[in-house]
Amino acid sequence: MYTARSVAKNTGLLLLGRVISIGLGLVYFAALARYIHDTGLGKIAIATSLVSPISLLANFGLSQVIVRDIASDKAKAQTYVSNSIFLRGALSIAFIFTLVMITKFTNYPSDTILIIYIYAIAYIFDAITDVAFSIFNAFEKMEYITAIQTGRDIVNVVLSLAAISLHASLVVIVLISAFANLFKLVASWFTLRYKFTKPSFSLDAQLCRRLIIIALPFAALAVLQSTSGSINLLILSFYRPEAEVGWYSAASTPVSYLLILPAMFLQAIFPVFSRFYNSSKDSLQLAYRLSFKYLLLLGVPLCIGMLITADQVIPLILGPGFEKAAVALKILALPLFWMFGYANGGFLNASGGQKLLATAEGAAVLISTIAAFCLVPRNGFIGASIAAVVPGLVFCFPITLICHRRIKIRLPYALAAKTLISGVCLGVATFFALRGHVSLLVTIFLIAPTIYFLCLLALRAIGREDFSMLVNLIKRKARSVNDVQIAD
Repeated sequence: MYTARSVAKNTGLLLLGRVISIGLGLVYFAALARYIHDTGLGKIAIATSLVSPISLLANFGLSQVIVRDIASDKAKAQTYVSNSIFLRGALSIAFIFTLVMITKFTNYPSDTILIIYIYAIAYIFDAITDVAFSIFNAFEKMEYITAIQTGRDIVNVVLSLAAISLHASLVVIVLISAFANLFKLVASWFTLRYKFTKPSFSLDAQLCRRLIIIALPFAALAVLQSTSGSINLLILSFYRPEAEVGWYSAASTPVSYLLILPAMFLQAIFPVFSRFYNSSKDSLQLAYRLSFKYLLLLGVPLCIGMLITADQVIPLILGPGFEKAAVALKILALPLFWMFGYANGGFLNASGGQKLLATAEGAAVLISTIAAFCLVPRNGFIGASIAAVVPGLVFCFPITLICHRRIKIRLPYALAAKTLISGVCLGVATFFALRGHVSLLVTIFLIAPTIYFLCLLALRAIGREDFSMLVNLIKRKARSVNDVQIAD
């Protein structure tokens, strides 16, 4: 129950911070899209899609290694910090060199290349910040990550909106993002030094070599995952104008915001998986089973809801000029259905299955790339959208089956069926509510979740076990607050 309370606290804190950030981000994204239009949005999408996978050279999978090792032995923190910083610095040089070489062979406009280089600097700041965040994660102190990340997002959004109101150039707006990442870097290292450990900056060549070797599968996996998310957009930019790239980016952005939810949960549960793998197989089995269940319960309604509301969501967020993006949004929303894959990935990374995961991701990238080259020339951004979801359709069930067999539990067919039925009921209610001219926001935030929750209760997809866990968490939280008050 302590572990459940810890995961709930960390997930809740991360969720609170991200809800604030997502709200600010949506306001910023809507204002930015209306200001720079589809062509400007395409330039940003090209830059981030190129920089993101290459920037993983500066990370090299070290974050997962740091979290996994320090979660099991907190005494390693100081040594890991100093050596990780040295490695990040050396790898950042390789990242910049690789990026410069690639941009020399592209035919992107000069302003797009400048934006690429600015984002590269911002990603280097993030790579160094990530060392501190990995320590916070390993200690299961997500409140620091939440506060710093939310502060960074507030700085970025406020300054960017001010720049838009002053009619600043796109380059200036991108520079603000780099400045916000620098703010996050300074805040994270100040927190690390005074709350966790003081970096010694002593170099251990043997440890560095060991970290690089252990991180290789994680690095390969991270590169493959990032590439799978950006390869279709890059291929689209080779064949179609920047405006069409902007439509694709406009469609993928709402989905990426929703996928922040399972990413936060994975960030909270990964150190728990790592600790249980070395201490309690039964606890690991329970943690995985519940993680899979709740991500399944979350992903299905999000997917069905997005399929039905896409035509209303795009104009609401982006305004006129992006109507064509609604079709792409319906296609790109399909991965929300297999959101439970985040539980699979966290389990495999924590239990030594990163090589299997990397192999699957490699195959996924290959399939997506082949599909993109086949579909994009003729079908443009719609073809890129289809190519993006094909790997998930191919691998979601096999990887789930492998994970359940490794941990020796049965696939939850009954739960999946009940969840799907409840999701269909949600979809029907949403469709008729919108057809009856009910407000989109009322439908999304009141009618749809109410219908879904009642269906889950009626079908017993959620029951006494879930409510008992929630009540116990609340009681323990209240007890801990009372203890603090008494101590004060």
